[in-house]
Amino acid sequence: MKRLIKRKDLKENMIIYGDVLTIYGSILVNSGTVVDKRVLKLLENNNIYEVRILDTSKEDKRLEGLETHLKEIRKTTKFKEINHKYTLCYSNIQGQFNDVIDRDKKVNKEEIISGINTVLHKVDNTNDLFDALYGMQLKQNRLYMHSLNTALISNILAKWLKFSEKEINDITLAGLFHDIGMLMMPEEVLQKSEDELTKEDKELLQKHTIYGYRYLMKRELNRQIGLTALTHHEKIDGSGYPLQIMSPTICTYSKIVSIADAYDELTLTEDGARNPFSLIREFEKNGMSKYDPQYIMVFLAGIMDTCIGCDVLLSNGRVGRIIYINKSDLSRPTLKCGEDFINLSEEKEIQIIKFV
Repeated sequence: MKRLIKRKDLKENMIIYGDVLTIYGSILVNSGTVVDKRVLKLLENNNIYEVRILDTSKEDKRLEGLETHLKEIRKTTKFKEINHKYTLCYSNIQGQFNDVIDRDKKVNKEEIISGINTVLHKVDNTNDLFDALYGMQLKQNRLYMHSLNTALISNILAKWLKFSEKEINDITLAGLFHDIGMLMMPEEVLQKSEDELTKEDKELLQKHTIYGYRYLMKRELNRQIGLTALTHHEKIDGSGYPLQIMSPTICTYSKIVSIADAYDELTLTEDGARNPFSLIREFEKNGMSKYDPQYIMVFLAGIMDTCIGCDVLLSNGRVGRIIYINKSDLSRPTLKCGEDFINLSEEKEIQIIKFV
């Protein structure tokens, strides 16, 4: 069911029904978007006074008796095992970063890789890792958690791409250290929310790529690890920063880490819950011009394969289980909803909202 409400009555986590258009007819907010602070601000800035939302009150009542996908994951023995090793690795990484930056110690590559491998050794298959990351609680320091997650995801992608063991280890280190320049940013700037950042703050934060590169190039590390810190925000069409270089000039490790970085950064919410579908739609829409196609396609296919068997909430209010991935339309799988089968590749107006 859908209903029209005034913008002042719109709340976070409500679901937009139907595209919201600007006065010029371009799409401002896509149908199926979950309302957050950014959406509320966007509507206000564009003088949108009314929107249609999906009324999920009946579905919410039906869901009250269901275990959520997140709760199910956190109850499993496998998650508890991975979470224990992850927490130990997180603490070790935090100590390593402090030693490298504050005490100017040598990077202990072997210890870092060993710690990350203790997490991966608890993973029987790729599903286990992404399920664990999906269920992981937000740690105290967001930077260390993001760095570790990016390292783990980069490791998996490098394996999918059939790199050698040595290259996989170096790509994992590149993922871990890609944002090390952030530790050289003023704490008062890092503590600001996105809305609080000034133009000068944003320009300063972009320099973390340069600071990280300069620091890592002084270490006894593979040169591509330092180059990844410098270029992980570059895009193959030249629209990134800080150098605005294009595909041939961006190093291989950076192309891999940038995908892992984007996946973790854009799918992590404050409670640790992950919803990859909107990101995958974005990758499919714009990713081919921003990320190396040979890497992004392998990554997206791998991610969607981990979603088979998961229950999701749809923008029409129904709950369905993913049973088949459409390889030509990865973010729009086929689902079983009760006795019905829905192929989202054909039902274009229906979106996946979140895991349940």
